[in-house]
Amino acid sequence: MRYFPSLKKNTDFRRIYKEGAKTASPNFVMYVLKNEEGISRLGISASRRYGNSVERHRFQRRIREIFRTFSNVTKNGYDMIIVARNKAKYSGYTELCEDFRKLLISHDIFTGSK
Repeated sequence: MRYFPSLKKNTDFRRIYKEGAKTASPNFVMYVLKNEEGISRLGISASRRYGNSVERHRFQRRIREIFRTFSNVTKNGYDMIIVARNKAKYSGYTELCEDFRKLLISHDIFTGSK
């Protein structure tokens, strides 16, 4: 299995929630904070209110794949946290991709064509 740059520590999550910039879409909320490591890392949060473990893990797999596909058109050196909203359960993959792209643009870390 390949290495996936992710946020694991509670202290990292708290720091990004407190100091990071927040932008929301109908499907999820994105927090972004510049890091010193030079690589972009992703943290995903889906509470039990979102659904059972199957639904939460499906959302996490989708977001990880979206992050991976957008990694070549985003600036490096940012920590991102994605918080799931209930509407994401009923949204398709392309809608989630479009929301992710819009949030990257709003945080000014998207380097691809708008």
